[in-house]
Amino acid sequence: MTQTIPQSPIKRIPDNPPVAEVEDGGPGIAPELVEKPHVFKYEVIQGYFIQNGPKPKHLEFEQILKRNFGLIDESPERWQNLKASVKKLQSEAEEGVIYKVLFLGRHGQGWHNFAATKYGVDAWEDYWTYLYGDGEIVWGPDAELTPLGVSQAQAVQRCWKQQAPFGPPIAKEELRWFASPLTRAAHTLVESWGELLAGSPEVWEDFREILGSHTCDQRSTKTQIQERFPNFKIEEGFTEEDELWKPDDRETDAHMQMRSQRAMDRLFGENGAKETYISITAHSAIFQNLLAVLNHQPYPFATGEMIPMVIKATRVSSDS
Repeated sequence: MTQTIPQSPIKRIPDNPPVAEVEDGGPGIAPELVEKPHVFKYEVIQGYFIQNGPKPKHLEFEQILKRNFGLIDESPERWQNLKASVKKLQSEAEEGVIYKVLFLGRHGQGWHNFAATKYGVDAWEDYWTYLYGDGEIVWGPDAELTPLGVSQAQAVQRCWKQQAPFGPPIAKEELRWFASPLTRAAHTLVESWGELLAGSPEVWEDFREILGSHTCDQRSTKTQIQERFPNFKIEEGFTEEDELWKPDDRETDAHMQMRSQRAMDRLFGENGAKETYISITAHSAIFQNLLAVLNHQPYPFATGEMIPMVIKATRVSSDS
């Protein structure tokens, strides 16, 4: 018997291919790069982490955690070697060139991910994603983590604690934290770092998931975010209500690349982060487009997955 899908209460705008709600991060393909460099052009420096290529994704995140977040250097001095190498790159950089190391972490499983698995991706994209729940579970607005999602984030924290004796760059003076304003990302950041979190994470709208249509991507109010995450610093200009999410519009890859480029230019710019090591906790679709802007190979982030990369930024404009 064929299941009849009820009419959605709002305009249906499915993602093609699905990326944001699927737990495995979607297909290992990159969106077409349409956003041109603004202030910097970016490239990934090979030879440090397995995930950066040239071989496509071939290991599950659980395997990567056992291999020191994917560090190719497996010696006891691995993190010290990384820091020394990056410092050398910085000291020898030509004018207008900046190096930073990014740790990009996707949020753990959210209730929207659970629901997409429960109903199947096609039914999710056709109907359920435009609702706020099914009478049993709630995924909108602003989907929260499932217990599995919390445990995925805590696995990252355990790995950082295991790495701590070997000197990874996770001290307050070395690392700066950023997050999407959506609850599942902010909660993942907290669980991924625990007591290792020594600074105040910064919330930027540019790091949030695809804007519009799907209820799980509608954020909470500024007041609610401040109450849930009192240690977080919310960027200036952040509105009380979510003015970016529209029920009848779905953001394009081109627009996500625009805000990815804008966020990186802001991060690497004169008024951006002085720290070399940057943690960003966000979402699969915005990361897919950020990777395109960074000229990183396609890499589908599983829920809870974190990948590091050494980035070279070369200034192409005098704007900061």
